[in-house]
Formats: sequence, structure tokens, C-alpha cells
Amino acid sequence: MEMHADDGCGGTLRGQSGVITSPSYPGEYNNNADCTWTVLAEPGDTIALVFSDFQLEDDYDLLEVSGTDGSSQW
Repeated sequence: MEMHADDGCGGTLRGQSGVITSPSYPGEYNNNADCTWTVLAEPGDTIALVFSDFQLEDDYDLLEVSGTDGSSQW
């Protein structure tokens, strides 16, 4: 089962796989976009994030991944 959650700026993903895109993808997203996505998994499951197309604007954009093992920022 594949799940697309690309109809807004944030949301929740459940299931075996999913796709997250920014609003207006592949166009540019609005300034000051603040998107929070929640990925739900069963205890003990592994979550893998694979980025196929990813761009950040230096000094403005960031990606933060957080979970039970702490968080990381790029």
C-alpha cells in the first residue's frame, strides 16, 4: 500500500510506505511555510526516509527529524 500525503503543508502518514511533497511541488512553496509531518509506525518498526528531490534555501530553510531517539537538523 502506498500513501500520498501531498494535499497540504503537513499531515500524518500511516501504512507501509508514503510520499511527502511540499505544497505546489514541483513548483516553489510559499515563504514562511511551516510543515510538520507525523509518521506513525508500530513499536520496533524501522522508518527509512529516502529523499528523491530535496532543496533548502541557505540561512532560511531547515529540516528537522525527531523521534524517540532524539532529533537531527539539516
